[in-house]
Amino acid sequence: MTAPAPATAAAARTRRVRRARPSDIDHMVASVAVTVLSAVTAISMCRVFADWQFLDTLLVMVIGVHAASIVLRIARVPGWLAMPIVLLVLFELLALLFYRDTLTALFPTGETFQLMRVDLRLVWSQFPTAVAPVPSEGSFLLAAALGLGLVSMLGDAFAFRAYGRAEAVVPGGVLFIFTAALGTDRLRVGVAAAWFASALVVVAVLRALHGGGSESWLGRRRRAVGAALPATAMCAMVAALGAALIGPLLPGAGAEPLLETRQTQSDVTEVLSPLVDIRSRLVNRKNTEMFTVSSAAGRYWRSTGLTVFDGTTWKLPERSLDDADGTLNEPGPDAQIVQQQIIISRLGGELVPAAFTPVEVAQNDLLWLPETDTILLDDGDKLTEGQVFNVTSDVTVPSPDLLRSTSATGISADFTALPSGVPDEAIQLAQQITAGQPTDYDKALALQNFFRSEFEYSLEVQRGHSDDAISAFLRVRIGYCEQFAGTFAVMARAVGLPARVAVGFTQGELRPDGRYHVLGKHAHAWPEVFFAGVGWVLFEPTPGRGAPGSEGVTGAAAAQDSTPGEPGDGEGNVPGPSTTAPRVTPTTERDPLGQPTPTGTTVPPVVAASSGGGGGGPAGWIFLAILAVGAWAVAMPWIVRRITRTGTTPTEQVINAWHGTVGALQLAGASPQGGATPVEYATQVESELAVDHRSMLELARFVTRAIYSPAGVGEPAALRAAVLRTHLDQTARELMPWYRRAWSRLDPRLVRQRLVGDRSRRPVRSSAAQRS
Repeated sequence: MTAPAPATAAAARTRRVRRARPSDIDHMVASVAVTVLSAVTAISMCRVFADWQFLDTLLVMVIGVHAASIVLRIARVPGWLAMPIVLLVLFELLALLFYRDTLTALFPTGETFQLMRVDLRLVWSQFPTAVAPVPSEGSFLLAAALGLGLVSMLGDAFAFRAYGRAEAVVPGGVLFIFTAALGTDRLRVGVAAAWFASALVVVAVLRALHGGGSESWLGRRRRAVGAALPATAMCAMVAALGAALIGPLLPGAGAEPLLETRQTQSDVTEVLSPLVDIRSRLVNRKNTEMFTVSSAAGRYWRSTGLTVFDGTTWKLPERSLDDADGTLNEPGPDAQIVQQQIIISRLGGELVPAAFTPVEVAQNDLLWLPETDTILLDDGDKLTEGQVFNVTSDVTVPSPDLLRSTSATGISADFTALPSGVPDEAIQLAQQITAGQPTDYDKALALQNFFRSEFEYSLEVQRGHSDDAISAFLRVRIGYCEQFAGTFAVMARAVGLPARVAVGFTQGELRPDGRYHVLGKHAHAWPEVFFAGVGWVLFEPTPGRGAPGSEGVTGAAAAQDSTPGEPGDGEGNVPGPSTTAPRVTPTTERDPLGQPTPTGTTVPPVVAASSGGGGGGPAGWIFLAILAVGAWAVAMPWIVRRITRTGTTPTEQVINAWHGTVGALQLAGASPQGGATPVEYATQVESELAVDHRSMLELARFVTRAIYSPAGVGEPAALRAAVLRTHLDQTARELMPWYRRAWSRLDPRLVRQRLVGDRSRRPVRSSAAQRS
């Protein structure tokens, strides 16, 4: 047996190398696997968000970033250029998903990036004290989308540009571990099993992809990924089932962690840090009983008043404390006195709740902060379960006529002071709302009614009352009491009204034992405005809330969270029937939220709400659809070319070049007549289309020789036929109608027709040529 000629051996080696290279289908399978891993990482964030509303936004981000990466790889864009382009796509998606009302012709503007910076600063400032679950919209969702977009970009780069295997799962693994450490136990086992199974599939598929082909058990060479997929799927299934079924049964699986990474609340007491953990109490401890009150009338039980705003938070002033002995406040001549007995259940900290305004307290060893009307325990003591306090309060509420007859003056300028950096939009909006109001009371009422009519109440928003939080709150117009009270106070000060933020609880549930049972869900914050000769007056800007006894001043009927408690809530508290006063239906004019508007009160101007905010939204999905169509238009012709056999011998290559040219010319409008020879068709095309006749005739002669000559054609003829075919194909594309040219990029049948023609019309080689 003779050795092959050098040229033949080289050609054989070339064929072996080409065969060993992974196919395009292998690349697509690997790309899908990496995308699925990113999607599972997005799903794993259910442990840090309060509900599933986050998922649409994060999946749009994952699919969009991976689609852009795939398109750029198919287009053979080098990595140094592809990475910045993917980053641009990432930020474009963020702009569409969160700030689409700031875009100009779908492009981000300076306002877009300014709002993005504000939201990211807000996350950065609140992250150290945030406790999962956090709201599934707003700034935290923006941060999650940004992080997941970067993870998707890096995972794709490690997998297909750095040719990594396990390295490709590292970015997603970091984010997964981060959310597992800080999140709740929601779907802990299922999410972990799904993520590790997906990661195992990615590593196995990439190892097979970058490791070349493999032999099947029958000896036939298979695609690299195809050979690995069955075993990989089996291993992933076993790993997932093992994690889900065996993991929870292992010794110590339910034990306390060696290192506690989550912020938690005490199981014994609930510490009240003003405004800081209101949302945590409302969400996580909503059915936990804080304290009970025996009182002739239900009121807001006020713990403290926050008078200092530093641009980041409302807080207590630094003042010396007095002993709470004797009279705390002098009651008025027509005072309405209420005696209260407060018994502590789970409320912690050092602040004693009571109806406003406290006049006298029976216990010794208590402290008093007059500037904020706050009663505190002495010497750093903390509230304990069963502790009893007897407080006398003057709950007199001034009439609207009295408030209109006085002004918001006669108090220190500290109560109208604002730090630099307060958002201009807050100041301008406050001036716009109060413009034309005749009295300070009407100004405060206009601000209150603006919030009650133009905003929505929801706990599924980010907490905070800093400058950045105020900007975000005014933009999305959704929040809970913390934002309503803090923003009202800032805007009131912006128009010269002395204001502070009160923190405490709504009245609670009056049960058959005659006591008001105050639960975590009754935690509340509200603003107070000072009037000369009257004192501090409560206002209620939070929709769905109303202070009992203050209906005449606020125009809002008494209302609070009256959702039924959950029996067996883990705290031993089974809430009884609520006797909260139902909302009345007044005969006065009503605002859009159903709250009564007092007669003679000017309704504040309606200010258009921003359409921004989290969520995928139509614009996000439209952008994703456009991106998908673009990716298909780029990737599909490339894939069809790779999987379409165009011939291995010069003769087959010439025949395919001819039929591909005929297919392209058919799309341009020159269909061949039945039985026409290649030369006759070339003459027909000359008469029907503005095509280079010499090139067409030369290609027709090449294919005639390839079909009928026993010797076929050589390599030079095949190379020349390829050049002619490219030239004629470009001419045919220019002659096509625009819609057919566009469709020929999307329909794989038309792409194949331009490559190898219509196989139903293809003639076979002559029998003499085949026998030779």
